[in-house]
Amino acid sequence: MSPLTGSRALPLVAVLAAFSAGGGCAKKDRDKNATHSAGTGAPGDALPVARIDDTVITVGDVQDRINKMAPFPRGRYVSLEKKKDMLDNLIRVEVMAKEAEKRGYDQDPEVVRVKKQQMISKFLQKEFESKLRVEDVPEADVQKYYGEHPEEFNRPDEVRVSQILLKDRAKAEKVAVEARATDKNDPRGFRELVTKYSEDEDSKPRGGDLTSFDKATTLYPRPVVDAAFAMKDVGDISAPVKSDKGYHVLRLTQKRPGFSRPLAEVKRQIQQRLFREMRTKALDAFVADLKKKYAVTIDEANLAKVSVDSGPDPRAAGAGVGFPPGAMPPPGLLSPGRTLALPPNHPAERKAATP
Repeated sequence: MSPLTGSRALPLVAVLAAFSAGGGCAKKDRDKNATHSAGTGAPGDALPVARIDDTVITVGDVQDRINKMAPFPRGRYVSLEKKKDMLDNLIRVEVMAKEAEKRGYDQDPEVVRVKKQQMISKFLQKEFESKLRVEDVPEADVQKYYGEHPEEFNRPDEVRVSQILLKDRAKAEKVAVEARATDKNDPRGFRELVTKYSEDEDSKPRGGDLTSFDKATTLYPRPVVDAAFAMKDVGDISAPVKSDKGYHVLRLTQKRPGFSRPLAEVKRQIQQRLFREMRTKALDAFVADLKKKYAVTIDEANLAKVSVDSGPDPRAAGAGVGFPPGAMPPPGLLSPGRTLALPPNHPAERKAATP
């Protein structure tokens, strides 16, 4: 077997990432005649290409690492030389892992914790997530949610205006002319007039803003609502509008068209929302059943002695999060009763997002 040098090796951080994403690749020598589980299942997958003491790297190990790459970089590994590069990196990982284990790092609390987290993640994927489907959400529940939340799927047309309110009509007409002389695309001129002239102490501190409203609103006088919806373009200034409060000079600041989405259009969206809730409840029940299998005791007196650091959040610097890059936290396990927050590439999230 020809020796391999480090001159052609990939950046070590890259191969470590690949190694972490795909799990351990090498097997003990006693397993060398078994078909490699990560390969294609072909007899040749179990053939050894390198040995490090009693650990074997097989044909299946190397091709599994290469085939998990994106198509473009994968195409670079057709030649024997590039395959040697990959093998050399796998060997580098193995010898470092062996040395780390020899020095006791496999018992390091951080290593044990990460291993436990990854084990739980795999356990939940296989034993819990794989048994749930978005399609299992009952049709009746989807229809009920749609009927009980009309505001999510229907919204009337809305407008937003600012006003200058005056008691005197002649003064209001003069201010309206002055307002039309301001830059239509710059609201600052109108706001200055609000500060200078408006007699409405409620809206004046907000630059005259009345916030958004639809035609059915009862917050403002009907003449004001009708005049607001009659304006066509943002920046338009109305003639003075008479109401029981006085004369309103209005500036249109926003027009927002409404929408009406039928059930057929939003069915999948509702299914996904209800699926997340269903999954949360199912996980809570799943964990509750597991707790019954083991003797769980809690000492609250000792728990009260836990000291909580009130300093800056260490996660802001990327430390102490508990889940290294590529590791998948057990979804919702530490947050019973809350919606599961799965990573974007979690199989269950991909399944839920499939139209």
